[in-house]
Amino acid sequence: MDEKRKGWAAVRQTGESRRHLLTRREFIGTTMVLMQMLRTSRLLFGTSTNGLLISNRLSPLNSKRPHRPYTRYIVLHTTEGEEEGSLEKIMRFGEAHYVVSYSGQVCRVIDKNKIAKHAGRSMWEGHKAIDNYSIGIEVVGYHNREPREAQYRALRELLRQLKDLYGITDGNILTHSMVAYGRPNRFHNENHRGRKRCGMVLARSEGRARLGLTSKPDHDPDVAAGRLAVGDSELFGFLFARRSGSALAPAARRVEETEIPSESFVIDSNWTAWKIARERYNHPTTTYVFPGGKRIAGDLIENWSSIPYGTRVLLNEMEDNQPFEGFLEIGKDGESSKAIAGKAWKSNTTIYFFPDGFIRTGAELESRRFDRKLLENAPKGTRLLVGYIYGGHVKSRRPPASISGEKWNYPSTYYRYPDGSIVSGDEVDPKAIPAASLVFYQR
Repeated sequence: MDEKRKGWAAVRQTGESRRHLLTRREFIGTTMVLMQMLRTSRLLFGTSTNGLLISNRLSPLNSKRPHRPYTRYIVLHTTEGEEEGSLEKIMRFGEAHYVVSYSGQVCRVIDKNKIAKHAGRSMWEGHKAIDNYSIGIEVVGYHNREPREAQYRALRELLRQLKDLYGITDGNILTHSMVAYGRPNRFHNENHRGRKRCGMVLARSEGRARLGLTSKPDHDPDVAAGRLAVGDSELFGFLFARRSGSALAPAARRVEETEIPSESFVIDSNWTAWKIARERYNHPTTTYVFPGGKRIAGDLIENWSSIPYGTRVLLNEMEDNQPFEGFLEIGKDGESSKAIAGKAWKSNTTIYFFPDGFIRTGAELESRRFDRKLLENAPKGTRLLVGYIYGGHVKSRRPPASISGEKWNYPSTYYRYPDGSIVSGDEVDPKAIPAASLVFYQR
């Protein structure tokens, strides 16, 4: 009997079969595969990996949030508020995937494969609504203050794991200040970069090196392509190094990376209400204290050009949640539909919600003589969705998914119920959507 047969005879003597041996081998192989899968997905299963402590503080909205179609970016934020209040707010509204505390502990708020509502009105490389393609990380602290050493260590490891898992390059790890953009308003005639300073301290090369990042964007692709204008030249110069001979060079003064851009909360010839408060300049929680001591809320100011120099601007410590980020209002965000929507004001992707409940697209209003007057003189309180598709009514044989596809439950999709209330996609129960509800989703 040759050696091979001797081996199998010994096996049979112990009561095992060749089939059993093959099963064992398959078991060992499967176990090794599972162990590898576990190592690459510890962010989901483990509470401590390579010194990274992760705890679940899942948002009530986590179970309702849809999965992202793909993941291209990581966006870094600063909470602009202290730890406990910030975490509570982020959990309530599902505004990030992770929160990094002062001590370096990481809280998981939204499953990493789902959509978190963290970047709002955003654009990068022509992609709008960055929430749909990115992971959002909130670092407890402020945009102009250095994170603590424990935060740097935790964030470095968290980024390392996420980069490996999703194949994200260092150049696609961005700050909220890089991707956020603003609509035309009283202070800017165009869509513009500079809506947020959030996370800007994490754009510095020195800080990125501490996070294990070897590169950063050296220009803004949307400004370079003419999709956006520069709204804050000082911030722009801080975020993006100017290139020699670049057409972007005149747009921003170079600010050294070690030099945090200046900041003031007093209105003067350089510091306007917008530059201080950004998009919250006319928010009811923003307070203006005039030199004589008079106080007035942002939503009650009508003549912005008459605000005297020396007026102090008081902001909430934490930014207020904006449940309807896509909505803009005439009289609040601009004096006319054209001022708000720009060239798209007559488009079929600009939708008008009039105070009396009348809803039409810009193209529909433009096509009818009587409605054209309404389009040109839309009353205050009219709200607009710009860049949206009017999906029509939900019916028993026309469910939301047949109207807007996979976007039916995106946070950026809106439902208008017959009673006039508006609900975002991640808040709806598909089995309880009232008949005749309207669906609006991003183009």
